[in-house]
Amino acid sequence: MEVQEGATALKENTDVWILKYYPLLDPVPVFLLWYTDTDKESTDKLFTFKTGQIFATNSLNDLKNIIVQNYAVIKEFENLNVWLNDFDSQVSSKFIIYDINKIYNAVKVQNFEIEILEGLTNFINLFGDYVHQDHSNKNLKLLVDNKSIRKAWDYYYNYVFWPRFNDKDRFEAWERPPFKVNVVKLIQGLEKLIRCFEDKITIIN
Repeated sequence: MEVQEGATALKENTDVWILKYYPLLDPVPVFLLWYTDTDKESTDKLFTFKTGQIFATNSLNDLKNIIVQNYAVIKEFENLNVWLNDFDSQVSSKFIIYDINKIYNAVKVQNFEIEILEGLTNFINLFGDYVHQDHSNKNLKLLVDNKSIRKAWDYYYNYVFWPRFNDKDRFEAWERPPFKVNVVKLIQGLEKLIRCFEDKITIIN
């Protein structure tokens, strides 16, 4: 997940975020909604249609109107109406970016810089949120549990996230061990994740 200066993004008091997602091999982004539910577990979820397909649009400016016009077929969540009613005051200076092309192309050339590992891990987590938000998605968990995908996820948290969180100065001076993985299998696992996730997206404008 990358934060980019520029336009609109989030509503913190209702825990609803707008994600700018660049599909694989497509320079045109789509916009998704991600939110923290008000259930007992505070489950992180993607905004979906009643069919379970992920809601997306190419038109950020018309996002509110598109949701309202399709209200009968979207899966409403508790804070949605509050968020929509206050939509015009939610302009921020940041986007939450998921640049799948950047991540995929870097992995192909074995570029495992921190920025790439972080982006890869955040996409894995996003996919995981979708898997766990509805029981009907549980069959997709095998894709997240792919050995090479888990190896990348574990490496990021063990050698980047937690060391940096616990002692940033020490982390910056630390030469972390190299990330070793079967790149072919990692690419195959990543391709399956991306293909499945993007197949679950329905774009409406």
